[in-house]
Amino acid sequence: MGSTLNVTEALKNPGQGYPFSADLALEDVVVLDDPVHFESVHVEGTVLGTGEAINVLAKATTVIDTRCSNCLEPMQLPLEAEMDVHFMRMPDPEDPDLYAYDASTIDLTDPVRDALLLEMPLRFLCKEDCKGLCPQCGTNLNKSTCTCQEGGEVTNPFAALKFMVQNDEEV
Repeated sequence: MGSTLNVTEALKNPGQGYPFSADLALEDVVVLDDPVHFESVHVEGTVLGTGEAINVLAKATTVIDTRCSNCLEPMQLPLEAEMDVHFMRMPDPEDPDLYAYDASTIDLTDPVRDALLLEMPLRFLCKEDCKGLCPQCGTNLNKSTCTCQEGGEVTNPFAALKFMVQNDEEV
């Protein structure tokens, strides 16, 4: 099944729920400069006709391929989103929570993508205690150590600010 659902029966029988299951292909997106690829998006739920509107109650699941925000290593993250989506023939363009349907079909692509994006964490981390990259040499500190910050003062363009804060000056 694709991203469109035939909702003819739901429109003919308001109040009657019709179960559905669909697999979708979503385009890759960039979230805060991190590329996100959706793998095997699956949606399962119920379509309910309510007169001129269609209500979809569903759960979308996927695994996303992205990179860790700290160490930039590739990572996968399972993601799940509950959906309560409303489709109307002529939705109010000012209401972003309403989607349009055409004749007797609805397209799940936009609402599923929107629901999954809202469930994403603010930062992708390969593990909770990811050490990230050395700010001096770029070594992945999860894999090895470096000697950049051992022994001696590291030249830092913000060293003057550190001095001001330590001496309780206004910045």
